[in-house]
Amino acid sequence: MSVPSGAAVDGAADLSANPGHLARRLQQVIHQLWTTSVSTETTPPQFVVLNSLRAAPDIDQRTLGERACLDRSTVADVVARLVQRGLIRRVRDPHDGRRNVLRLTTRGEGTHTEVAHRAQTMNEQLLAPLSGDEQLALVTLLNRVVDAHPAGRPGGAEADPD
Repeated sequence: MSVPSGAAVDGAADLSANPGHLARRLQQVIHQLWTTSVSTETTPPQFVVLNSLRAAPDIDQRTLGERACLDRSTVADVVARLVQRGLIRRVRDPHDGRRNVLRLTTRGEGTHTEVAHRAQTMNEQLLAPLSGDEQLALVTLLNRVVDAHPAGRPGGAEADPD
């Protein structure tokens, strides 16, 4: 099976067959679902940072950015906002006093737990039109596409050429 050509009447592209257009529309749906059912205070990138620190506490900001697939400026902004909100804190690395590492605060752990639950419910709502097998297939295929490109892999956000 191949992707439809995307050709339409009068030379206009059929955007219903354009993966980039569909990805943008999907992002619009996800944004709307996130703000109405998950959080208006914690953004998806902030949640990714909280989740990354939950999985691997005491990592530096560069490593956090790589694991969260966020570029340096974005991770710096997200960390600053989460520190300001009291959800994460910078501490001296117990093994190397020259560097700081990041860790969730008690408040950050609670926020993570609450947002993770709501995000799971949102994902179930998002994928509800698909059968269980279709949901698994969609996620598998999306991972394959993302992983095939350097920008989609951990640490690859900085690798995009200009």
